[in-house]
Amino acid sequence: MFRNYLKIAWRNITTRKFYTFLNISGLAIAISCCIFIYLYTSYNLSFDTYHKQSKNIFRLVYNLKLDKMLYDKGSSYATYMGLKTEVPQVQQAAFSTDRQTLIINVDPHKRFKEENNISFTNADWFKLFSFQFIAGSANGLNVIDNAVLRENIARKYFGDANPIGKVLTINNRQIKVIGVIADAPYNTDLKSEIYLSFNSLRPLVPIYADKYFLTDMGNLSSKNSTFVLLNDAGQKEAVEKGIIGLAKRHNFGQALAYYSFKLLPLSEVHFDTRYEGVVQKSLLWNLATIGLLIISIAVFNYINLTVAQQTRRAAEIATRKVLGGSAKQLFMQFITESLLTSFIAAIAAFILVQLLLPVANLYLFGNEPVHVISYLNLSLFVGLVMLLVTIGTGVYPAWILSRISIAQALKTHSVNLSAGLGRRIMVVFQNTVTQSLMVCTLIIVLQVHYLKNTDVGFNRKAVITIPVGKLSDSQKEQLNNSLKSIPAVQSFSICYQPPSVDTRQSATVQYNNKTKWEAWPALFAIADSAYCQTFGLKITAGRNIRNRQPKPEFLVNETMASMLEKDPTNVLGKTLSAGDTKGTIVGVVKDFNVKSLIKPIEPAVLLEDKEHQTNLAIKLSGDHSSAAISAIQQQYQRILPDQLFSYQFVDEQLANLYNGESIQQKLILVAASVAIFISSLGLLGLVSLIALQRTKEIGIRKVLGATVSQISLMLSNDFLKMVLLAFIIASPLSWWIMSKWLQGFAYRIDISWWIFVSAGGLAIIVAILTVSFQSVKAAVANPVKSLRSE
Repeated sequence: MFRNYLKIAWRNITTRKFYTFLNISGLAIAISCCIFIYLYTSYNLSFDTYHKQSKNIFRLVYNLKLDKMLYDKGSSYATYMGLKTEVPQVQQAAFSTDRQTLIINVDPHKRFKEENNISFTNADWFKLFSFQFIAGSANGLNVIDNAVLRENIARKYFGDANPIGKVLTINNRQIKVIGVIADAPYNTDLKSEIYLSFNSLRPLVPIYADKYFLTDMGNLSSKNSTFVLLNDAGQKEAVEKGIIGLAKRHNFGQALAYYSFKLLPLSEVHFDTRYEGVVQKSLLWNLATIGLLIISIAVFNYINLTVAQQTRRAAEIATRKVLGGSAKQLFMQFITESLLTSFIAAIAAFILVQLLLPVANLYLFGNEPVHVISYLNLSLFVGLVMLLVTIGTGVYPAWILSRISIAQALKTHSVNLSAGLGRRIMVVFQNTVTQSLMVCTLIIVLQVHYLKNTDVGFNRKAVITIPVGKLSDSQKEQLNNSLKSIPAVQSFSICYQPPSVDTRQSATVQYNNKTKWEAWPALFAIADSAYCQTFGLKITAGRNIRNRQPKPEFLVNETMASMLEKDPTNVLGKTLSAGDTKGTIVGVVKDFNVKSLIKPIEPAVLLEDKEHQTNLAIKLSGDHSSAAISAIQQQYQRILPDQLFSYQFVDEQLANLYNGESIQQKLILVAASVAIFISSLGLLGLVSLIALQRTKEIGIRKVLGATVSQISLMLSNDFLKMVLLAFIIASPLSWWIMSKWLQGFAYRIDISWWIFVSAGGLAIIVAILTVSFQSVKAAVANPVKSLRSE
C-alpha cells in the first residue's frame, strides 16, 4: 500500500512543478539554516566535553570583592601546589602559564615568532586532559628543556620528518621535542600549540625569575591556569572552603577578606564570559529559537500552498472517494506526499550545507571555524527535522482535505475554502518574524559600527604596535635615532599595550598615604613620556610624566582624579601607591577607554615600568604608510637581529574586541535574509494560486473595463494589509527585545523610529514586488481564454 502512496505522491509532486519548487526550495533553505545553527550550537556545547572524567574537572578562578565584584580566570603556582598536596578531595591538579611569545629557531635558516600559543607546563597537564599523542609522550615535560608540539606546528617546523628528538633553539637554549599531539579535536579552549617544560620558564622568560612567582599564593595572574580533578563533583564546595584554609596557612594575609576562590566546571569555561568565556549560552538559545521560527515560516508556506490548491485536487478527492477510498487512506496519501517532499528538501539541505560550510567558516567564523563533530549525530538531527517537518506540513492539510465530502468535492467552486483566519494568521506570523529579524539586524549592525568607530578618547588611526621584548638602554637609543630619521613616523612610544585592549593589569591603590587602600581597582597603562603624544591623549591638568625618574611619576585619568578628590586638580603632587609601585601624581589626562565600550570608563593610571614595556607603538602619517613600515622593518632588524618583525594596526586590535558582537551581527543578518526569501516564496505561491482560482472573475472584470492596475491592486490588497499588520506587531516586539540586548553595553545607540520604518518599508517593497509579479501576469492575460469554458 505504501508503495502505491509513494507512486501517486511522486506523480503529484512532479505534475505541479512550480509549487513543488516553491515548497522544496523553502523547506530546503530553512532546513539548511537549521543545520547550520545545529552545527554552530553543538560545536560550542561540545567544547572540552570529550576529556575523560570531564564532569569532575574544574578550573580555579577568583573574584575580587571591592566596591564592585571583579572576576578573573587566573591563579598562582603556589595555589596549584597547595591544591595538589594539601587538599584531600583533589585527585589530580595541573598548571600552565599561557599566552607567551618567543622566537624559535629550527635551524639557522628557519626562525619563527610564536605569539600567544605557547604554554609552560608539566606532565600533570597531559594526565588530566585527554590529548591524543601521535608520537612520543609528555613524561619528559617534568625535565627542563623539553617540548611537546601540536601536529600542525611539528609539520611547520620539520615537514614530514619525524620530529621526535629534534632540537629547537630558544634564547640560546636547546629544547628537545619529546612528543606530538593531534590537531583534532578542535572543540577545545586549551589552544596552546607548543608546550614547554615548566622548569624552562624562568630561564626562557626572565620576567618570571622573581622568587615569589613559585612561592607567593597571592601572585595571581590571568596568564596562569590551574585545573583540578575532584574525586566527586559534589565535593566542589568543600574544596572551595579548603582553598580558604590553604590561603590562611600560606600567609595570604588581610587580602583574603577581599578574595573568594571558585571552581568553575570545565563545561562552563567556554561560556562564562566573566572569566573570558568565548560564547554566551544565551546566544546559542537565541539562535535555536530563530532556527525554529525560520522552519515554522517554511512549514506555514507549505500548509498555505497545499490547502490553497484544494480546488485543483477536487476531482481527485471525489474520484477516490467514489471508488471507495476512505478518509484514512486519503490522509495517508497526503502524509506520504509531505514525507517525500520533506525527504527531498532534507537531501538538498544536506548537500547545500556541505557546499556552503567552507564559505560560512570564512565569512562568519573566520577566527573560530566550525567543525562537524559527528556525522552520525548530524544525520540523526536531519532525520529528526525531516520528521518534524513532515508532521508539521502534512497533518493539518491532510486532515482538512481528507474530510471533504464527495458532494463538496464535485462542486469545485465551493471547495475553495476561503483564505480565512488560519491562513491569514500564518501569513501575518511569517511577516512578523521576518520584520522583527530585519529590525534586530539593523540595530545590531548600527551598534557594532558604533562600537568600532566611536570616539574612545585616543587616536587609533595609523598607529601600529610592534613587539620588541625587553630593550636595553642602548637599543632604545638606537631605535630612537633611527625612527626619528623616517619622515612618515610622527611619534613613537615604548609601552606595554595600546590604551584599549581586552586584558589589562589592575591593582588597588593607596592615595596620599591614607591608612586604607581604596575600595576599587585602577587599571594600568604602562608606557613612557611619548605615550600621550603617540595616542593623542590630552593632559587636562599638571604635566606629562618624565622618563627614567628615580621616583615614579603617574598620570591619572579624569575618572580616577574625581574619585580621589572633589576637585580633580587637587590630586597633583599627591603620593600614590599603585600595586607595588609608590610615586607622585604629576598630571591628569582626559578620560579614554582602557577596555571595550561594552564597559564604562574605569579609573586608570599611566606609569613607566621598564620590566613590562615590551611593545613599540608608532604613529604614522596618513601617506605612504607601507613604505614607512618597510623602513621601520629595516631598522628593527638592524637593531634587533635576534627578533622577528611583526606588527598590527591598533584599529584592527580594537575591532577584535567586538568579535562576539560581529559574529552575532552576521548570524542575524543571514537569518533575516533567509526569512525574507522564504516568506517571499510563500507570497509568490499564494498569489499565484489565488489568481488561478479567480481567473474567471478577472476575465469578467477585464471585459467590464477593469484596468491592469485595478486588477493588480485587487489581488495585492489583502496581502499588503497583512504585511502592515505584521509591522504593527513586529515593531514593539523587536523594540523590547533589542532594548534588553542594548542594556548589556555601557555605550550604546538610541533606537530611532526610522529603523522600524526602514524594516517595514523594505518588507512592503519585497511583498509588492513579489505579489505584483503574479498579479500583473494574471491581469494582462487574455480574458477570452478564461471565459471560454463558461
